[in-house]
Amino acid sequence: MPRHSIHRNPGHVFHVMNRATRGQVLYRDAGDYLSFQALLARALRERPMRMLGYTLMPNHFHMALLPAGPDDISAFLRWLCATHARRLHRKRGTSGCGAVYQSRFKAVPVHTETYFYRVLRYIERNAARADLCERADEWAWSSASAAGRGLGIVIAEWPIPRPPHWLDFVNDPEPVADLDFIRTQTASGDSIGPVGFDGADRAILD
Repeated sequence: MPRHSIHRNPGHVFHVMNRATRGQVLYRDAGDYLSFQALLARALRERPMRMLGYTLMPNHFHMALLPAGPDDISAFLRWLCATHARRLHRKRGTSGCGAVYQSRFKAVPVHTETYFYRVLRYIERNAARADLCERADEWAWSSASAAGRGLGIVIAEWPIPRPPHWLDFVNDPEPVADLDFIRTQTASGDSIGPVGFDGADRAILD
């Protein structure tokens, strides 16, 4: 049984991720990526959600979500992942062969302005960090690229201003301490940027 449902707090930005089961690949080719992007656009319409950024990687995805209601993240991801899993099984002829996704999704709140920007950079820089592309905005399966904001995918207005040179910030390698902190907090389900971690910062949407 997971800890109390921390993602059931509307009005907070959340770093959300889900991963394929061990050895599975969610997106083998451009067709798989495009199919998921089309499904994501549909999910945003049918299970309304403010998505602030995302990246699709071969065996997992990351999103930054801003829910309006206490059950919005669960409803959105439950529909998206279940529908995607059924379609993937049907396409690959693997129905009845087990789960596609490893476990319940991770969703952790991002509490400060500084960590909002760092988490969005972490999300959009994933492919470049993994050497799948040279620059984040070259990865078509991410909100960092113009292509990744197509197909009806709506990237919502951010709750704080987007810096004028955002892509320069995204394409600058992150400090190792930032990477380790975001990964550790996401894996454990704890808040990113808790009060006291960066005292000079202020909370988002407080």
